Amino acid sequence: MKASLPRRMTLHAVEAGFLVLGYNVSREPFDLVAFKPLHNGKRFHVRLETHGLETVPKGVEIDLHVDFMREVKGFHGSEAESEAIAREMAEILGSLRTQDATRTRPRVRCPWCGKEFGQEGYHAHLAVVHRR
Repeated sequence: MKASLPRRMTLHAVEAGFLVLGYNVSREPFDLVAFKPLHNGKRFHVRLETHGLETVPKGVEIDLHVDFMREVKGFHGSEAESEAIAREMAEILGSLRTQDATRTRPRVRCPWCGKEFGQEGYHAHLAVVHRR
């Protein structure tokens, strides 16, 4: 499924938006890639074109699909359209809207209570306060 970035954002803000939803994030030279851990042989996989910039312009394409891991060798198929993908894209866009678009530090804002944490503190906060 394809969507576009809702507003101009720094890479730290985009990363925080994905981290809040449980994605593992990595930067490539021209893209930001995020994926959720493997669950029942499938995982959500997101690619955002950054064009190598630290601040990503509004309207940049977000590509979300589900990978189906078939073999240990890493060959996989994918699915680009489904109800689950549509729900996940809505969550991603909501998470990106709640982040501070000008963030310059790699911090995460909790979508439920608005507090900011480093990545490790955020995971502990979710487990203790929000039971997630």
